[in-house]
Amino acid sequence: KVNLAISIAVGSSLQIALLVLPVLVLVGWMMGKPLTMDFGLLETAISLLSVIIVNAVIQDGSSNWLEGLLLVAAYAIVAISFYFY
Repeated sequence: KVNLAISIAVGSSLQIALLVLPVLVLVGWMMGKPLTMDFGLLETAISLLSVIIVNAVIQDGSSNWLEGLLLVAAYAIVAISFYFY
């Protein structure tokens, strides 16, 4: 069950990153609204750290409460950093 849940979550994230975001850029271009994927330093750093954290969590194929707490804490740190940035 855990492997299925992890594969669904990671697959959904990949689908959003690889399909929906570029389509939204093209739709914005057709509507005359500039929507670029020119991310700043904070967005790039948070994306890199998110990939590293998710990789560390799903690498062993199992999960426990401590890994869940790590993900919730990372989410809170990201939310707070974007709020104050």
